[in-house]
Amino acid sequence: MNVTVLGTGGWGLTLGQVLNDNGHKVSFWTFSQAEVNLLSTEHQYKDKLPGVIFPDSFTYTTDMNKALEGAELVLIVVPSQVMGNVCKTFAKWNPQGKIPTVVCATKGILEGTDQRMSEVILENVPWLDSDHVVTLSGPTHAEEVSRRVYTAIIAACPNEESAKQVQKIFSNDYIRIYTSTDQIGTELCGSVKNVIAIASGILYGIGAGDNTRAALITRGQAEICRLGRALGANPSTFAGLAGMGDLIVTCLSQHSRNRYVGECIGKGETLSQVMSHMKMIAEGVPTCKSAKALADSVHVELPIVNAVYEVLFNDKKPAEVIQELMNRDLKPEAEY
Repeated sequence: MNVTVLGTGGWGLTLGQVLNDNGHKVSFWTFSQAEVNLLSTEHQYKDKLPGVIFPDSFTYTTDMNKALEGAELVLIVVPSQVMGNVCKTFAKWNPQGKIPTVVCATKGILEGTDQRMSEVILENVPWLDSDHVVTLSGPTHAEEVSRRVYTAIIAACPNEESAKQVQKIFSNDYIRIYTSTDQIGTELCGSVKNVIAIASGILYGIGAGDNTRAALITRGQAEICRLGRALGANPSTFAGLAGMGDLIVTCLSQHSRNRYVGECIGKGETLSQVMSHMKMIAEGVPTCKSAKALADSVHVELPIVNAVYEVLFNDKKPAEVIQELMNRDLKPEAEY
């Protein structure tokens, strides 16, 4: 199968490697000629995945139409905040009457809107329909999958047959794909967990204990579930790979960029200081704004998300918001 990957970040390159391992021909598009030159000559991206050598068979270009020639599956892995612009360019491509399956592996909610990534894609690509857009999400870090560490994730689409197609294309000896028809829940989990991971990082930064982190993850999961139910998601999704699985790995892993942001803030840095020395994007920062706005629009209370928002954007001290969370009105745990 001919596969085109839009994006040459660590996760896009890694998923391309998975597909190459499975016998597919993989081409990449990026907006950066410097990245094309680097990857074409060195076959690695030391800043993103040091020590990982990608196949010589990979091709790279800044010409999207060229990258998409003959594409039977398109994998989109670009930062959430540029998804709309990338898709507007993608929409100009003529698929010659045969609509390819589009797999989105970007996690986030578009800032200034309440749109999940599948919604952004569908809004900007008029010839595409929801049956052909599959979300790939779950507990993954490119640093591990690129080294073929055993991994399990979710392919979610309202059309179960499309999800099954992606399941077969990506699954192999080290990566196992499960299917779901709950795209709403899968995307919300993959987005909002990044905000909870920033909170987890803050706890690491201030030296909080295991008890505190366990409480945060559990109550963070309750917030994601509460928001998801209000938006029509299947509650069972939140206990699965896309939900609790992704939340755990993002909150605890040393590879988590969002946890890293929080940890630096917990140690006293400002958000702008952290962003100035990060080489990769932490999706939880813009998603924090979007998740708060989305929750407010459906009148769902997200105390932890709101607390992270206050720390990131209103310069509140972590100790202050933690105390506010601990002093909230007492209630039964079952009141999600």
